[in-house]
Amino acid sequence: MFQRLDIVVVAFLAGPEEAAMYTAATRFKVVGQLVNQGLAQAVQPRLIRAIAEGDSAGARRLYRQATRALMAITWPVWIGYAALAPWLLELFGPSYPQGVDIALVLSATMMIATACGMVDVVLIASGRTTASLVNIVSAVTVTIVLDLMLVPSMGALGAALGWSGGVLVKNVLPLVQLHGLRPRIAA
Repeated sequence: MFQRLDIVVVAFLAGPEEAAMYTAATRFKVVGQLVNQGLAQAVQPRLIRAIAEGDSAGARRLYRQATRALMAITWPVWIGYAALAPWLLELFGPSYPQGVDIALVLSATMMIATACGMVDVVLIASGRTTASLVNIVSAVTVTIVLDLMLVPSMGALGAALGWSGGVLVKNVLPLVQLHGLRPRIAA
């Protein structure tokens, strides 16, 4: 939703050229997101079972292992994307390497989000579904507000910064919320 919303906002506020650059620069993040989804599907049932059974040590171990695995698999992708962005974006056309700043923002954001692990899964499995909903609404709100503030003056880069703000809220809020839970899954 974040990505699709940003493309429409960029097209409306900054024009089709900026929207095309933003779209091209965000295509590569799908790779990391697929890895994240695959790992989450593999780990979620065991993590939820451990939480449901009160096995906080087992849940903590699974959470940490999954987060480390996710970082080990995706961080090289994000670092590679950041390093190779000028050449990768050139595949879309000669004006697309201008999207390198967007690629850097996306890469850094995804590395931070990955380091948070499957925090929303843990939050939901811990019975905090309302907190999860509030976090998602907050993330969407932050994205929209930042987009409206930044896209008119910064174009596609403003959208990347808005998206980044939303993703960070979506990942950091549950991490903070879980830190105070007993058992301390995210600690």
